[in-house]
Amino acid sequence: MRLSAELREYLQKWFSTSTAKKRKDGIQVDLTFKQFVGLFEKRQLTSLQKSIDGKCLFRVQREDNPLAYVLTWRSYTACSSGVFSEATATVCSRLKSAAINKPQPGDKLRPSHCENISTSLTGVAKTEEHCANISAAKKGRQIAPWTPARKKARSEQRRAREAAKRAATV
Repeated sequence: MRLSAELREYLQKWFSTSTAKKRKDGIQVDLTFKQFVGLFEKRQLTSLQKSIDGKCLFRVQREDNPLAYVLTWRSYTACSSGVFSEATATVCSRLKSAAINKPQPGDKLRPSHCENISTSLTGVAKTEEHCANISAAKKGRQIAPWTPARKKARSEQRRAREAAKRAATV
């Protein structure tokens, strides 16, 4: 699809702003403008062009519009790679971006993500209803026996935690 001068100018500003922000955040960016334009589906470019023609692009693409297009990571795993490229980037709605950038079953959580989860849950008491729900979910499920390797790892964790407590009190 041929891009109009207005659409090309808008996309170039978008590309330079987005890649500059990623670089500022310490992310390696291996994405050219041509590759960036290639991330768009034809319908997305057509939609942007119609918004430009109707002089409503800034209303359609504003920050609080969940259907506005964003340049984002293709998946949680792609974000974990730390390289923003044609293979790890995509253009989709802000709403879809929020969904695909959450960890999916089988994804290994980033250490920073684990720290954030731990911090947010530390000191938060569970309600009786929450405890009852956990209990109900565990009832009727078989628990796998502990292997010798798991027992050893657990005892090493416990020893390390106790040593850290002793060192903190001294």
